[in-house]
Amino acid sequence: MNIVIIGLLILAAVSLGLRATSFLAIRLHPIARMGLALLVGGVLSTAFLQFCDSYRVLEFGLGLLISLSPVGVFDAVKWWFLWRR
Repeated sequence: MNIVIIGLLILAAVSLGLRATSFLAIRLHPIARMGLALLVGGVLSTAFLQFCDSYRVLEFGLGLLISLSPVGVFDAVKWWFLWRR
């Protein structure tokens, strides 16, 4: 079960990262953009979870990020098709 939650959090991080770095799409190679998106998304997700943990609502933060994970699938597929073009 932990692997599923970690996978969903990674998808949420991909979504956050790709949307945060979308303005760099013209200037960056697609592989470099995905790497940067993973880094930025990981930082944003970690900061958000630490913020939620400081207010003792970690489960709420996990729920919000997990509900964002289907968008991560969409963003990753969209990135794949744009990269293949």
